[in-house]
Amino acid sequence: MDKRNQLTVMMISLVIIVGSIATPLTLRDHALILDDFLNSPLFPILQNEGTLKLYFESDFTEENGTLPSFLDFGIKASPTSIIVQRIWVDITEIQLLGKKVGNSVFFTSDDVFDILDGLDETQLLKSGNLTAAEYSGIQLFFNTTILVQTNEDLFYFELQGKDFVVLSFNMFGQENSMVNLNIVEDAISEVILDFNLEILWQNSTVRMTTKALVLN
Repeated sequence: MDKRNQLTVMMISLVIIVGSIATPLTLRDHALILDDFLNSPLFPILQNEGTLKLYFESDFTEENGTLPSFLDFGIKASPTSIIVQRIWVDITEIQLLGKKVGNSVFFTSDDVFDILDGLDETQLLKSGNLTAAEYSGIQLFFNTTILVQTNEDLFYFELQGKDFVVLSFNMFGQENSMVNLNIVEDAISEVILDFNLEILWQNSTVRMTTKALVLN
């Protein structure tokens, strides 16, 4: 073997030896590695699950109660007073905003409900399992068309603003105190969505404010 080949073998051997010596120095404590893995937004899905029950209650007011002669879609208003019987709201998606595990989609299919049902008693809107973690808020996506059923006809109103709203969680009874929603494994958490609608008859639109109230 000539000197150049001998030198190559020595260099390769040196690299292998150095590598084998350096490798143990780069190992981290397995508990730290696991903690980084579980808290990384790249790995938002955990096995531990808790249950969230979502309720709603509501109220509404009527502004500009006198209907115009014609609405946008051409239905002539009656000179008699109109009684609102149903207000149909279409929620297309609900997401919970995770603090460490990323957002969790609560559901994506359309869920149409009558918001006036909440005037009599709190109604169950949805229930499902979520990753056990802390969530800082909730994001609701809406169909911007609100259907109002009266004693005379159906009327379509357009929700003003965006087609989604982001809400912080507030403790029920302490509505100015923001909290995190803590979904615990094998436990049930409950949240009330409080809808307040203002119907503007003159321009066929609706204004809406919403709160997310944590029961426990």
